[in-house]
Amino acid sequence: MVTTSQTRHLSLIIASISMAVISVTHKADAQLIVEMKLPKTHYLSYEPMIANVTVYNRAGNDLILGGPKGKGWMTFDVYRDGQLLSPRSIGGKFETMLLKSGRSITKKIDINKLYPVSDYGSYTINASVYFPPQRTYFSSKKIRINVADARAFWKQSFGVSQGRDKLASFRQFSLHEHRGNSSNSALYVRLRETKGAKVYCTFSLGRFINVRKPQATIDSQSRLHVMHMISPRIYSHAKVSSEGTFLGNEYYRETADTRPSLVIDSAGTVKVVGGIAYDPNKPPEQKERPRSASELPPGLITD
Repeated sequence: MVTTSQTRHLSLIIASISMAVISVTHKADAQLIVEMKLPKTHYLSYEPMIANVTVYNRAGNDLILGGPKGKGWMTFDVYRDGQLLSPRSIGGKFETMLLKSGRSITKKIDINKLYPVSDYGSYTINASVYFPPQRTYFSSKKIRINVADARAFWKQSFGVSQGRDKLASFRQFSLHEHRGNSSNSALYVRLRETKGAKVYCTFSLGRFINVRKPQATIDSQSRLHVMHMISPRIYSHAKVSSEGTFLGNEYYRETADTRPSLVIDSAGTVKVVGGIAYDPNKPPEQKERPRSASELPPGLITD
């Protein structure tokens, strides 16, 4: 004999199975497929968080992607420690566009510019795309990321001219070491207001081997110069403008007698002394194969 409790339990099981079938059917019948990818899961505070969102049109017809009531056709759900975050007041607009049947489109979006995701904590993010024919959204899977900060081991302030008869504003460069979910440490540079909360940028200068302490200095044009080791005996000389723009880098290799280092002269010009220039893209030189005892020296003619 089946009791009331058993009947209720059986009903719950059937309902759960039905919901799972509906979910699978909905996924299989999706007319828009939305995929979102992030390059990593651990970030430093204020670091760009670039999401690659790909939208596949499986509707069988060309689609005009456009949001409801003039809004953007792509949006994000961003949760910090379980709490839904509101977007920033700027950005987040995606213009109307045509997506042909069977085609896909990929957008690169910096989540950090759209949502306040620079505070320490755990976040879950997913992208949603509006589907006009059904007046509904199709969403990507959720991705969990973690944001942390690292104490600056070097920092220096500098003045930025605001024009004649105006007081200069002051900014500060700082260097941070961050490992995240990688086995290798990375060296980060941050530019912010000396007094105030505004952060202009934070980005990685690449791999960092903490065998030798990095060198850093600011030249007469308020550009940051950083020399740091990226692999055994190999160094990177990176340059960053006073606006936070990465100006590129050059590579150097230690010699038996010297290693590369930065020097600044009385005019405020920064130069590299020691070591030799190194091209990481140049294939290594082939070592000459030693001749065996049976081989004759070049130029000799055998009988």
